[in-house]
Amino acid sequence: MNTFRQLAILLQENESWLMNTVLNYAIQHGYSKYTSTLVEAWRLSISGLTNAISQYISENPEVIPDIRVDSNYRDDAVASFGVVEAKRHRSRGIDLGMFLGLFKYYRDSYLDLVNEKVKQNEQASQFSKYLIRCFDRIELSFCIEWATASEDIKLEELQTKNMLLVNEKNKYLTLFESFLSPLILLRDNHIENINMAGIQLLEPVEETGMYYYDEECRRKLRHKKSKSVVKFKNKNIMKLFPWMKCAFSAFDKYDATCSQFVTSILNETSRNMEDYCITIFPMRDLSKKFLGKIIFFENISEKKMTEMQLRESESKYRTLVETMNEGILVLNGDLVVTYINEKVSSLLGYPKSEIIGHSILKFLHAESKDDFIEQQRLRKEGNADSHEFVMVKSNGEKVFVLSSPTPLFDASQKFEGSYEVLTNISNIKLIEMQLIHSQKMETIGVMASGIAHEINTPLQYVIGNSSFIKENMGDLLDLTTKIRESLKMVAHENLHDTLQGLRQAFEVLDIEFLTEEMPRAISECMEGLGRIAAIVTSVKRFSHPDSDVFKSINVNKEIENTITISRNEWKSIAKLTVDFEENLPNLQCIPSDFNQVILNLIINAAHALQEKYGDTSETGSIHMKTYSGKHHLFVSVTDNGAGIQKSIRDKIFSPFFTTKDVGKGTGMGLAIVLKIIEKHKGKIWFESVEGEGTTFFVQFPLKPAFSEMMQMNLEEYGEQ
Repeated sequence: MNTFRQLAILLQENESWLMNTVLNYAIQHGYSKYTSTLVEAWRLSISGLTNAISQYISENPEVIPDIRVDSNYRDDAVASFGVVEAKRHRSRGIDLGMFLGLFKYYRDSYLDLVNEKVKQNEQASQFSKYLIRCFDRIELSFCIEWATASEDIKLEELQTKNMLLVNEKNKYLTLFESFLSPLILLRDNHIENINMAGIQLLEPVEETGMYYYDEECRRKLRHKKSKSVVKFKNKNIMKLFPWMKCAFSAFDKYDATCSQFVTSILNETSRNMEDYCITIFPMRDLSKKFLGKIIFFENISEKKMTEMQLRESESKYRTLVETMNEGILVLNGDLVVTYINEKVSSLLGYPKSEIIGHSILKFLHAESKDDFIEQQRLRKEGNADSHEFVMVKSNGEKVFVLSSPTPLFDASQKFEGSYEVLTNISNIKLIEMQLIHSQKMETIGVMASGIAHEINTPLQYVIGNSSFIKENMGDLLDLTTKIRESLKMVAHENLHDTLQGLRQAFEVLDIEFLTEEMPRAISECMEGLGRIAAIVTSVKRFSHPDSDVFKSINVNKEIENTITISRNEWKSIAKLTVDFEENLPNLQCIPSDFNQVILNLIINAAHALQEKYGDTSETGSIHMKTYSGKHHLFVSVTDNGAGIQKSIRDKIFSPFFTTKDVGKGTGMGLAIVLKIIEKHKGKIWFESVEGEGTTFFVQFPLKPAFSEMMQMNLEEYGEQ
């Protein structure tokens, strides 16, 4: 029979119901005046009783307990509970009648639960009988324990308990006084008690620090406190704080559990108006013995001052951020814009609402998207290098931007995005492009005489061969005319005389010589014109001002083109050789920028050779090499010239630095080379030995194929 196990489950699932029922009985019949005021104490008593009954059921699950003459009222669970409760209540000074009276209502509460929750009459009857026997055993064990204790034991228990109660009282009084904030207890809106901090609020009181360290000060302060408590005790709180009337009226009207508001109060001790957060809440007394209120005054003057300073600081820095000349852009880890200042909004020509909450990729030029995504990947690794990219305004115009980023990480070092300071460098980029183009034109100007000489040589034999062809072309035309006329006369004259005349004409013209020399002359003309065309095309391609658009170029062909236009700069002083990697991958770059880099390095090498071999009959060498790695393409230019002095090696890329005589160099050649290479995310370095020569190395990044790059981007950022 398992019905009594179900009884245990019923009791355990309804402890709150039992607690409320017992408490109502206690209040209704006057027992709450002598019992605990806290809900948890009642909950613990119900829990302890239920656990004792449940344990007894687990030991006796099938039979209703009997009251026998030889029953043991100490060893089982319910009997042990009665013994423990007898000792506890006896030590508190509770008499036997009071305990047994209240315990009858505990019994009624448990029986009420069975009658309400159990619908089957037979089962309810069995459960009720089982409970009655359990309560009988508890009461018997309680009475036996109570009766067998001597008066000395009872007195000792009472004294011990009283001492504990006094200590407990002192602890809570100390806690009450230890509050640094004013605390007032009310009964019917009249002051029941007030702590020292509350008295200091209401009337001038000396500093209380010595209260804790000096006995004399402590004695005086206790006396002062006692006089003040008497002065304020039973005083209506409305007389002290008339402005509280509305708060208390609403509190009582709506039976509130808490009311909180902020106001300013004159602190009588400090004589300052101070801001307080006032909290009113009722005494949480279930027994209804203490039906008062508690007022807690929290001084928030410093907090409000701090908040005001914080608001002022926030306003100042927000104004600074919104009015600064740099753009502020904040991105989350998914490249979504979470904040921009007014500068970014005006820079792009969109209102903030159309930028914040959208992917930054929406506002980037197509040529910058992949590089920007790569830069954000580097942010996740903590990299904070500045980088350039191109944005698109609402009207379609391009904006060149320099970003100074700061990666953002949370406390667990999880990447949360980046903070980017944006500088509009469109004007600077325009000046750079003009400077680079000017430098190209300057280089072309310097090489103009050499280029003219390069054109003049093939031009001379084109002119000579053309004159030769022109001189003989008349005779050829005359011969052709004579042949045509002779053919007409064949029918009317002697054939022998006609052929004889033609033979004499061929002998005079020397047709064999013309047959051999004229094709050669024409071929040499074509070759010369081809060389002239190549030089002109090279100059045209080199000097053409490209837009800042990256294109795919054949590096080897571009270098050959640059060698052609620079030939006059090095042909008299050096032998130039090349070692080009076959099947070298194409490079994504700005073609004119790449050509400028190569030309400047060739001219630098030629000047180094001129410095070493200019006054001798010897010639030096320039060797150019191309090769590639997995992710980069390399170009090296080696000369066996004078080398670079150690003292100036850290300056050679500085603008306007030159070792040449005045008028022979601007000092911008290598500075422009460095700027171009940095724009292409590349690197340049050199190795040099004084007196032996120098090698410059240039490294360019190889971008993956478009489909591969898009795949990588989609994997990391989804469909953005």
